[in-house]
Amino acid sequence: MGEWEAIMSKCEQMFEDLLADAGVVINGKQPQDIQVRDKRLFTYVLREKNVGLGEAYMDGWWHCPQPDEFFARVLKSGLEER
Repeated sequence: MGEWEAIMSKCEQMFEDLLADAGVVINGKQPQDIQVRDKRLFTYVLREKNVGLGEAYMDGWWHCPQPDEFFARVLKSGLEER
């Protein structure tokens, strides 16, 4: 694994760990779980935070059956502060 792949993998793991604290699973089966369509999502959201999450959603990088439930969980868990 090259250096860039290692960085991407670490960002993906950090993103996954943060969402797990909110009760959200990447590519999970629950309505609040997100389906990732573009792996650039991980680094972009870690860098741009809430704005990046919203922009990535609008760009189709991820989908969620119930985005209202997803955002409620993320906001309630305080992830934007971490």
